[in-house]
Amino acid sequence: MPPVLELIRGNIIKYGNPLALKGSEISAWAKGLNLPKTGDLLFYTGGEYQLLPFIDSLVKTMTVMDPNSATFSALLGIRNIVNRTGLAPEKIYASLLAQDKDRFNAVSYKAARILQSLGYDFCYSGEDELYSGALLYELGYWDDLAEYGKRVAKVFQESQAKTIVCLSPHAAEVIKIIYPKFGIHHDLEVKTFVQLVWEQRDKLPKLNTKESVVIHDSCRLARDLGITEEIREILMAMGVEFKEPYRNRAWTTCCGGPNKFMFPELSHTIAERRVGELQDTGADLILTSCPYCLSSLKGGIKSKDKDGIADLIEFLYKGIVG
Repeated sequence: MPPVLELIRGNIIKYGNPLALKGSEISAWAKGLNLPKTGDLLFYTGGEYQLLPFIDSLVKTMTVMDPNSATFSALLGIRNIVNRTGLAPEKIYASLLAQDKDRFNAVSYKAARILQSLGYDFCYSGEDELYSGALLYELGYWDDLAEYGKRVAKVFQESQAKTIVCLSPHAAEVIKIIYPKFGIHHDLEVKTFVQLVWEQRDKLPKLNTKESVVIHDSCRLARDLGITEEIREILMAMGVEFKEPYRNRAWTTCCGGPNKFMFPELSHTIAERRVGELQDTGADLILTSCPYCLSSLKGGIKSKDKDGIADLIEFLYKGIVG
């Protein structure tokens, strides 16, 4: 197992997110919105969009770094400064290399503003919000997830919410499907951002755009949560032309993201191939609804086409609030 996975595991368990970021850093996007901490609907980011640029930069380098090298030894050797200063060396290292930090950090804000414009009132746990632990499950740290998930469920309980809206399908899958299997109990109805927008699609304005889009279905959203038609009906409600790749819905092609921790080169190859399938439709813009798909596919696009992909949240924001 690449040592980077142990770093991620340790940080989730000790700090509540994969990169030892402070709660104030994870929740910085909400500054000025004055969201209450309690309410019937809990807005949950899990820090996934905010964390992804840092995780990507760390994984890309450390996964291919020789664990016996002096550089890697030095990185691990100075981790004891975390206990004295609260500064994780991998956090600093990843921060220096991370790209698109502002873009990914803004996604949570845009999602909140979209839901507000559709009439939703919601609460947010702010600095107390914890990462869902999805990576603990996906990387096989199941015993750790069974204990860690109880901490997350406690934060949910403190919000007094009846429903939770998850921005990331990875978080929604873990909270809705995986938690109960590990004895992690909560009384929340689990919904995704896509579902909440779909429920109020009649309120969506027509989007005046000449761009055609192609939908990349996220594996978690399409296969595990069964959410496919909702995205299409949202776009139809806004009068947006969309195209379908050859492999779509439950038969969608993987973006390559799940492989990046252990096989970064293979992950990049898979992403490039999926980008090719999507671009073969002739659409102007690739549209997805998952932070990992957004990051992975963006990495598989040639430099001159970097603006050719967007998250559904970013796309909706242009028409609703932007």
